[in-house]
Amino acid sequence: MAFYRGQQGSVKFDDAGSSPAAIASTTAWSLTLEKETLDTTALGATARSNVGGLISGSGSCELLYTATSGDETNVFIEHVNTANDAGAAAFELYLDGTKKITFDGVITGADYSATTGEIEKVNVSFVTNGAVTLSI
Repeated sequence: MAFYRGQQGSVKFDDAGSSPAAIASTTAWSLTLEKETLDTTALGATARSNVGGLISGSGSCELLYTATSGDETNVFIEHVNTANDAGAAAFELYLDGTKKITFDGVITGADYSATTGEIEKVNVSFVTNGAVTLSI
């Protein structure tokens, strides 16, 4: 049985939605997928019944701020400041070099922090837009 270590993970992003590039200095990412349930219980039933409904996701990515300019990192952390976002930004969240989760999404927040004696961090939050593909 293979186990995957956190240091094998990575994040790729492209605001144009075409060719995602690596986000430098990523230290963590998370994604939560949720499926709504629709109540199909008939009158007179003695037990509730449900079917699956719409699927949505939300997550975050933590990275060390490096002010790099040769990749998508600055675009990624500044994308929260885009008003009329079409939700077409491409995200790829990697468990290792090949196993990934892909989706289009919208960046909903960016938390910038600086602490004396520590490297500056940025925590970016996002939601999925449309289908999520699990290639894991």
